[in-house]
Amino acid sequence: MLHDAQYLLVTHIPFARNAEGQAVLDGLWARDLIGMAKAVGPFRVAAPEVSAATLSTWGPHAATLPESTGVSLRGFSPVHSRRDLWRWPSIRSVLADEVRRASLIHTSNFFPPYTGLYYAHDLAVRLGKKTLFVIAEDFHDMLDWEWVRPTRGLARWRREREVAALDRDVRQRAQTASLTFLHTPASVQRYRLYAHNSVAIRQPGHELEQVISAEALDQRLASLATGRPLQLVSACRHSGLKGLDLLIRAIGLLRHRGVAVTATLFGQGAETSSLQALAAQLGVSDSVLLPGSLAAGPELDAALQRADLFMMTHRSNDFGRAFFDAMAAGLPVMAFHTPASSQTVYDGRDGFLTPLDDVQGIAERLASLHRDRAVLAAASRSARIRALENTRTEWFRIRAQWTMELLKA
Repeated sequence: MLHDAQYLLVTHIPFARNAEGQAVLDGLWARDLIGMAKAVGPFRVAAPEVSAATLSTWGPHAATLPESTGVSLRGFSPVHSRRDLWRWPSIRSVLADEVRRASLIHTSNFFPPYTGLYYAHDLAVRLGKKTLFVIAEDFHDMLDWEWVRPTRGLARWRREREVAALDRDVRQRAQTASLTFLHTPASVQRYRLYAHNSVAIRQPGHELEQVISAEALDQRLASLATGRPLQLVSACRHSGLKGLDLLIRAIGLLRHRGVAVTATLFGQGAETSSLQALAAQLGVSDSVLLPGSLAAGPELDAALQRADLFMMTHRSNDFGRAFFDAMAAGLPVMAFHTPASSQTVYDGRDGFLTPLDDVQGIAERLASLHRDRAVLAAASRSARIRALENTRTEWFRIRAQWTMELLKA
């Protein structure tokens, strides 16, 4: 275990303080910090501190971080744009103070306007301290899809240059870090040759108690064997890169061929209305349900456990915890064959991969599983085993072991 002054985590994820002075932050992030503290012991976090009224979260809710976790937070001024350049001297002062006190400095790939936080990593390298660098996703692919692709002309050229600059920033820190954690299969593929010392890790979001019981899975598989329509499910933001339109088109093909399936597409976003319109156009509105978002936790777990197959027809290399959320529900994952999925889903064993952007490929694989329920049942059992072996606690333990070895080296 480490003393809190030894381990410093520098992040762009904001926090606030309530009236009692307790830290309030994104609920999923709070859960990660608690799991990390259980694995490595007390540690220090340097992050933007905002008012409670302006705190925003990427997950469904905010949470109060219990003081008993041993995680202490040092705030610095939030940055909103390049117009906030005047804030950086004070931010660097905070980071320099924290870095000099720490033995290990943990950072990750940063996005504008927080790329200046690389100062903490670079200072630690100059001071000869141990550094841990985390590349959380294949951000290059994600930004190319969502940020660069919709633009044209000069605007596109500028955005391509900015993404290329972010990519260079990440390569530079991976080259100088004592150890780089590559969170996703796609980031392994993109950055492993640039990292001085790297290792691939998993980032599941579930714990052992969230994994479907063997008895509950047996009941569901008994129902599956009756020949009823397959129950498909997804849970994601409704945007173009998630490929839900391709799934709906595949369901339309299956309807034409006399194969009945039902898909429940949890989530919401800019594409929700167009997805509903597409389902109506293809005559499958009765088979495509869009009930909105569910909170992470028991509500989502229960919804997933009622389905037969998790659909992840993402066109991008985003990984997401949804792979393991599905497996925890005893659900095989059907995904497009991409760097994100091909090293996570074991095709034919605990999930199924289809050619990228191939509507007919989705339909044919679903039709095959509709006919051969035993294959789907076997994959469901294998998915549950994967979930049992890959919990959050287990991966935090593995990460902590590598971290301790780094400090002892």
